[in-house]
Amino acid sequence: MKLYIYDHCPYCVKARMIFGFKKIPIELVSLLNDDEKSPISMIGVKMVPILEIKEGNFMPESLDIVSYIDKQEGYSIVSWEEDKRLKAWLDKNSQLVYKLAMPRWVQAPLEEFKTQGARDYFQKKKEAYLGSFEKCLKETKELVEKMKEELEKLEALLKKEQSFFSESLSLNDFHLFAFLRSLSIVKGLTFPEKTKRYTEELSNKSQIPLHHSIAL
Repeated sequence: MKLYIYDHCPYCVKARMIFGFKKIPIELVSLLNDDEKSPISMIGVKMVPILEIKEGNFMPESLDIVSYIDKQEGYSIVSWEEDKRLKAWLDKNSQLVYKLAMPRWVQAPLEEFKTQGARDYFQKKKEAYLGSFEKCLKETKELVEKMKEELEKLEALLKKEQSFFSESLSLNDFHLFAFLRSLSIVKGLTFPEKTKRYTEELSNKSQIPLHHSIAL
């Protein structure tokens, strides 16, 4: 199987996680961000992730991919519960994480942005609703302080003795780890103790590296 992705993409992170947790081999294929032709030829629209189950057989949508792979190997490991408190926290802070992460992703040495055309394509699309990347970067100090305040609120929701958000792997972990992994591109943003431990453990269990080494 092949999984077509962008490295930075939180939805792609969610799809990648299930392969790591179930230790199912997957070939990752990074598409250029301005490559519209490839995804459209597979599923009719420009979006990722896309799972190629076998040649010519494609599946889009991150959680559909998670569900499909979770049913493989004769057993399931994911609980499909969603915590309302966590969902409210994620919804509240989605714009904030994007203001911090998007201007950095496009500057980072990621495969989907290895050409100027791909970087320009992404920036034009995202600035249309996020605002100027340059302005976001100039506001880094204020945005980081706001994010730190919000991470302290998340810290109160996490249980120190547990590796997962709930008692076992659940949909909550797919949403939360993808969110926190996005923030790992932000240099100087430190996570509180439980959040840091949670993020590092999920990174190890899912076999998805964080972006600390390329943080900007």
